[in-house]
Amino acid sequence: MSGKKESRPDPAPPPGEEVAETAPDTGAEAPELDAAELLDRLQRLQAEFENYRKRKAREREGWAARAVEALVLDLLPVLDSFDRAIEAARGAEAVEPVLEGMSLVHRQLLGALKKHGVEPIEALGRPFDPNLHEAFMSRPPQGGEEPGTIVQEYQKGYRLGDRTIRATKSVVAAVPEEEAGPEAGPEEE
Repeated sequence: MSGKKESRPDPAPPPGEEVAETAPDTGAEAPELDAAELLDRLQRLQAEFENYRKRKAREREGWAARAVEALVLDLLPVLDSFDRAIEAARGAEAVEPVLEGMSLVHRQLLGALKKHGVEPIEALGRPFDPNLHEAFMSRPPQGGEEPGTIVQEYQKGYRLGDRTIRATKSVVAAVPEEEAGPEAGPEEE
């Protein structure tokens, strides 16, 4: 024979003898080690998620600050125009140039707001819409005004994109009582 040892499969147990299945020797600490490892992984994952959440919150704050900064940079020239208009009004004898200057500043401010998605709500003569308008008062229709329409604006309303950020405070032409139905007021007998 050669000096090599052949590897042979373990001989089968003699008939009648049962062979006990033996689990690999993992030791008694194995379940505890697995639980400790899982706990460590869970804690690390939880810490990573908390760091992610904080990082995203800082990013959102940064985006908001940059958006406000952009708006402020667009409004500063309007403020400068107001300063110039006030100085011009102090020495002006005629009212017309002051009004012209104020109209210019108003258009400039509206332009800056529009650049950032802010649009005025057109309300005068339009049907009352509670999503866009706040009825400050109502009065009977006069001179061909349609009932239920805006007849006067007290405070302009504005939208930012598709959201109403301030409703128009308005006076609404009242619907005559005979058209309003029984809910409009107490019935007379």
